[in-house]
Amino acid sequence: MKCLVFDFGGSSVKYGIVDDQAKILFSDKLPAPLDSEDTFMEAIKMIYGQHKAEVDGIALSLPGIIDSENGMHYGSGAYSRILKNKNVMEMVSQACRTKTTVENDGKCGALSEAWTGALQDVRDGVVLILGTGIGGGVIIDKKIHRGFNFSAGEFSFTVTKFNGYTITDEAWVNVGIVGMTYKLCKWKNLDISFQDAGDTLVKYDKLLKADYPMHTQPPKKIKVDGKQIFKWIDEGDEDALKVYEEFMSSMVALIHNIQTCFAPPKIVIGGGLSRVERLLPDIENELKKFYTRCCIPDTLFANLQRSRYLDECNLLGAMYSFIERYGRW
Repeated sequence: MKCLVFDFGGSSVKYGIVDDQAKILFSDKLPAPLDSEDTFMEAIKMIYGQHKAEVDGIALSLPGIIDSENGMHYGSGAYSRILKNKNVMEMVSQACRTKTTVENDGKCGALSEAWTGALQDVRDGVVLILGTGIGGGVIIDKKIHRGFNFSAGEFSFTVTKFNGYTITDEAWVNVGIVGMTYKLCKWKNLDISFQDAGDTLVKYDKLLKADYPMHTQPPKKIKVDGKQIFKWIDEGDEDALKVYEEFMSSMVALIHNIQTCFAPPKIVIGGGLSRVERLLPDIENELKKFYTRCCIPDTLFANLQRSRYLDECNLLGAMYSFIERYGRW
């Protein structure tokens, strides 16, 4: 059994064909269709039209509050403006005339690790997906924990610093690529509309700009992405190091609070940023400093693991969600 699987992110969409043995047979990407419901649906129909003879259905991974049982999107995330209160599963299944599932992207990441990844040998665990924002999922007794209003694992909205109850306290601003990009654009006077997630950054600028410097010169059209950010960090760039310090302190706060609340045997780090070799060792070193300075007992130390699937974990998890709903054949 094989599915056409989509992982909708804030700047791009990964898609591919995945089988029921957790093998990605091929994958590719296209720009995120954020303009309208029509562009979202056209992207799916176009790719499905190219591969429908090869697959048995469609599995979607989407940011936002999602009821995977009935397919409703209840808002939040990059696609909220075009999909809020829409039955995405019904829209896609009717348009493509095939079996369809939809699941929150962070929960897809957690499902992939519980299925055949870093959590397959334990019954409980937490997965953090570091990408455009920060997603996540909580596994309890081998099953995804959805919580009230399907919002368990929405770590983007956790408070990881304190700046007087402002949006800059939230995790997505401090540990997601879109937030890190925004900060660097404001400090370096770079054009936010020129970035891959330009529309999103322009929207956030209305909420965040009061906390950042104003420049008299026109902004420079320099592209910022994860590779560029870590290039600057490795080169010792002052602005990038400041962003990375805030990233580290926010990650420590988030990981420690998760460990204290859920006591999982493992916390798995996945998503696009998990491909950065220095990231996990840097987080572990920062945690050690925190544990020492704050006299944290070793029973509360977090055991971090790198995702088996890195930035492809949501593709695998979406496939597993399809198997859970329809079974194998």
